[in-house]
Amino acid sequence: MTQELSEYGKYFEELQRVNLMVRLGEAGSFDGSAAITSLKGDLAWLEIYGGELPPTGTVREGAEASVSVWTGGALCRCDAAVEKVRDDRQFQIRLSGRVRELQRREYFRLDVAVPFIYEFIPPLEPEEVQARWTASRTGLWHQPEIVPDGSGFKVLDWRGRDIPSFRANLSGGGMRIKVSELVEAGTLLEIILFLPHPQPRAVCAVAEVLRCQEITLSWERGTHYHLSVKFILIGDSDRESVISYLFSEQRRQLLMRNDRVSPGGSR
Repeated sequence: MTQELSEYGKYFEELQRVNLMVRLGEAGSFDGSAAITSLKGDLAWLEIYGGELPPTGTVREGAEASVSVWTGGALCRCDAAVEKVRDDRQFQIRLSGRVRELQRREYFRLDVAVPFIYEFIPPLEPEEVQARWTASRTGLWHQPEIVPDGSGFKVLDWRGRDIPSFRANLSGGGMRIKVSELVEAGTLLEIILFLPHPQPRAVCAVAEVLRCQEITLSWERGTHYHLSVKFILIGDSDRESVISYLFSEQRRQLLMRNDRVSPGGSR
């Protein structure tokens, strides 16, 4: 236990921002961001960020929780339980067990349905590509309006049009999408991802095509390709935002899967 107490201080510290999950009983669970306002041994006081809070009165003493944080290039997570509740935004948790390294951030990938748009970049000098990307990021100053749409999300009135969700295999380092044209390796494209965080965010990245492979087994008419790209220009905070979304989405998918399975194992 002494070793675990000293270990907590290596990963967590006061004023640090962490990803938080709290079980809410019949109300499901809450996933969001919180700040560690106090840390003493295995006891940490947390304050939830932003305007999205768990339903009033649903955070209770003894509830299962976990906190995770990026450190050393990896996502590290620790189990916990709610110790004391001050209000819906502030409560104390007791950390338990070892801090586990779950996934190197660059390599975690997930199939998601997320709104995005892309545009191929004509041949430019590297400094011209950099300038274009910088200008595009500057143009993303206002928060997108993202609403549920079927099994995914939709961006409303983005520069005069709605942006639906598309399937993608996404990571912090790149993505794979389906396209209807063959694209040469080395081609550059500008991608804007719309992330459905509690406070929605638009992320702009410049990506380079790694490969474009024809999809041979498909029920769809016409020829389609899997286009794999790597991000070559993306802000550090934007990359972290993508990764944070992926882990939140993975938790959501796992909870939905668990909800479809009864305690007896039947569906």
